[in-house]
Amino acid sequence: MSLDLNFKWVVAAAVLLTSAAVYGKNKGTHQTLEINAAPHMHWQLTWKDNFIHGQKDLRGWHYDLGGNGWGNNEDELYSQNRQNAFVAHGHLNIMAIGKRVHGKMHYTSARITTRNIFSQRYGLFVFKARLPKGRGLWPAIWMMPERNVFGGWPRSGEIDIMESRGNWIQHVQGSLHSGNAWNQDNTQTKVFHFPHGQSAAQWHTYALRWEPAASPNRSGRKLVKLQWYVDGHLYETRQGGWTVPNSAPRGSINAPFNHRFHIILNMAVGGNYVSGKTPGPGRYDFQIAFIHAYRLEPVQVSNRK
Repeated sequence: MSLDLNFKWVVAAAVLLTSAAVYGKNKGTHQTLEINAAPHMHWQLTWKDNFIHGQKDLRGWHYDLGGNGWGNNEDELYSQNRQNAFVAHGHLNIMAIGKRVHGKMHYTSARITTRNIFSQRYGLFVFKARLPKGRGLWPAIWMMPERNVFGGWPRSGEIDIMESRGNWIQHVQGSLHSGNAWNQDNTQTKVFHFPHGQSAAQWHTYALRWEPAASPNRSGRKLVKLQWYVDGHLYETRQGGWTVPNSAPRGSINAPFNHRFHIILNMAVGGNYVSGKTPGPGRYDFQIAFIHAYRLEPVQVSNRK
C-alpha cells in the first residue's frame, strides 16, 4: 500500500475498515482520527494488524506465560490457550476466564506482545478497542523496550498507551514509568473522562504520538514529546519530567524514551491497580479491532511538469 502522498493527517482505518462485512455491525460508529504531521512530512505506515484473517493473524506474536503476580500481585494465569486469545468476527479477543474450583476462584487470561516481530522508536500508534465491564479487570495497551538498554524496569522505561479498570469504565489512563530502581518508580499519568453517555465499554480509538520536538526550555535541543489521544482528542502531553537513568550517557535528556519499544496487549485480573479486587465466575472479553503504526517521513516532491 503506497502512502507517498502529502498526508497532513492519519485517518485511522477509514480506508482500511469501512466495509461492514469486515468491520462488523456491532463495532459502533467509526471514529475518524486526525493527527497533524509536521510541515512537509507525512505519516508512513510501518506495521498493521487488522485481525481479519482469523487465528493466523496471531502468528509471530509472543505469548508471556505464567501466574507469578507480574510484580503487581495479579491473580491471573497467562496462557497460550485459544480460549484466552483468539481472532473472531474481525477483531482480536483477549478473554479473561474466571472459574470457581473447590470454593476458590481461578483466572486465566492472555498477554501477547510484538517482541521480536515489531518494535519502533518514535511514531504514531493507533488502536481501536472495546473494554469489558467487571470489578477487578485490568485491560491494557502498552509498550516496553525491545532491549533493556539502561537496565531492568523501570530504568529502560514503560509507556502505557491505555489502561482501565473494569469497574471504572467512564475513564481510561495514559502513563509513563521511569526511575533508577524498582522502588523508585516515577509515574507520570493523566486520566481521560469520557463524555456523558460514553464509556470504555464502547468502541473507541486510542493513540499515542511519540517524537522529538523543540524543547521549551533548552534552545536548539530536541526533547522527546509524547501525546495521548482518545477518538482524536488530545488529553495528555509529556515532554520531560521523567527520570533519566543513571546508566544513560552523560548529557542525555531523552533517555529512556529514545529507544525502540514493542507493543503489549493484555488483560490482568486483580492486582494493585484495581486495589486487589477480582470478578466473579465468567468470561470477560477485551476486544481490539486493529493496530496501526506509522513513522514520520518527508513528503516526496514530484519533479514532473
